[in-house]
Amino acid sequence: MLQRLVLIALVVGAGYWYWSGPYQEKVNPDYTRQLDNNAAAISECIKNTTYRTGLTGQGPDAESVEATCAEQLNLYEEDGRWHSYGAARPD
Repeated sequence: MLQRLVLIALVVGAGYWYWSGPYQEKVNPDYTRQLDNNAAAISECIKNTTYRTGLTGQGPDAESVEATCAEQLNLYEEDGRWHSYGAARPD
C-alpha cells in the first residue's frame, strides 16, 4: 500500500514538474525564444523555397525569397532579428 502511494506521488510530482517547466516553456516561450524560433523558421523557409526554385525553375527570384518567406510567416526584420506581427513586444 505504501509503495503504491509513493509511486502515485512520484507520478504526480513528475507530471507537475513537466507541466510547470518544460511544457510551459514550449507552449509559452519568452520573447527571446520566440525570436530564435522566428529565425529558424525564416531560415528553413528560405532554404526550402530556394531548393524548390532550383528543382522546378519556377518561383521567386533570389532577392525576393526572403520577402516571400517573411510574408508567409507574418514576420518582419528589425535590428537584425525577425519579429512577428502577431506577438507583443516586451518594450
